[in-house]
Amino acid sequence: MKTLTTAGPAAALLAAGALALGAPSPAAAGEEVVVFPASAAPGDGVTVKSSCEGPAERLEFTSGAFAEPAEAPLVNTFGSTTATVRGDAGPGSYTVTGTCTGGSATGRETVEGTVTVTDGPAPTPSGAPQTGGGGTADRSIAMSAADAARGPVGAALGVLAALALLGAVAHHRLRRNAG
Repeated sequence: MKTLTTAGPAAALLAAGALALGAPSPAAAGEEVVVFPASAAPGDGVTVKSSCEGPAERLEFTSGAFAEPAEAPLVNTFGSTTATVRGDAGPGSYTVTGTCTGGSATGRETVEGTVTVTDGPAPTPSGAPQTGGGGTADRSIAMSAADAARGPVGAALGVLAALALLGAVAHHRLRRNAG
């Protein structure tokens, strides 16, 4: 009976993936508020999201650009909601503050980000886009927006899945060649 050991590039990739997943990312560490889209016209809605490190139940997002505070319940330390830009907000960059509240949180944990208010609504394009890519170009743009929305957690899970697949293939080949 031969002893099978997995070594080489596949094992190194698996180890690197495990280390990368353990390292905190800025969004996972609660260091910033992510605003999407980053620029909006008065009256538009924006998605705000962040996380709390301490024991909190929700995030409250406030900004001079927002019509009112926006509150998001936390799910696994992450919170996301929609905020509306004030109709009378002037153009410029505004700070967005997220405060962790509820539970045993004292409201001392805060995170910040920015939102840029534009002069007015973005011009509406007329006619068909001249991309030359047909339907696949539209699909790739939609996929890119979905990938961006997932953020670092989605990217880490994708890397982990790819590394697991590489490890399984390497293990299968080594086992087949060992016999």
